[in-house]
Amino acid sequence: MRYSHATAIALTMLIAVSAQAQQTDPHKLRDMLTGDSKGSAASNPQCKLFTPTEVATYVGVPVGPGENAAGGSGCSWHDSDYEASVTVTVVPPNYFPEPKLVKGFKRLPDVGSRGWVAPDDGWSAGALVQDVAIVVGISGKTATEPSAVRLLQEVIKRRAR
Repeated sequence: MRYSHATAIALTMLIAVSAQAQQTDPHKLRDMLTGDSKGSAASNPQCKLFTPTEVATYVGVPVGPGENAAGGSGCSWHDSDYEASVTVTVVPPNYFPEPKLVKGFKRLPDVGSRGWVAPDDGWSAGALVQDVAIVVGISGKTATEPSAVRLLQEVIKRRAR
């Protein structure tokens, strides 16, 4: 089974909350994993970075509002059929994935520190920027390597404001 880089981050978050989850009901666990237990998506810094219209320019189809993802460290936008999506995740640098063994992995020397792009269930890109790791993912029929790189660059730019 192949997992996307965003899924790998989500699985890491799952491990981090698993001990606490043993004492938690299923609804609370779901809220912990998505980040809903920390607040609404409207207050999630990653969800505030883009409007659905802006996200649609990267994925090529209309998407709904951002939703909490990866324990609240990320935001995900998707189309009505869940066939296309964009995810932006910002985590501590020790959670920075580098899928070096993925065929098609490329370094992005001009994007943050240790920037990369790689095929995924679409495309993912990531970089270390200051004291965080930023990872973006684009999936769907129109997902492209350049769109993943542009999205990563735009996230870095918008977070610097």
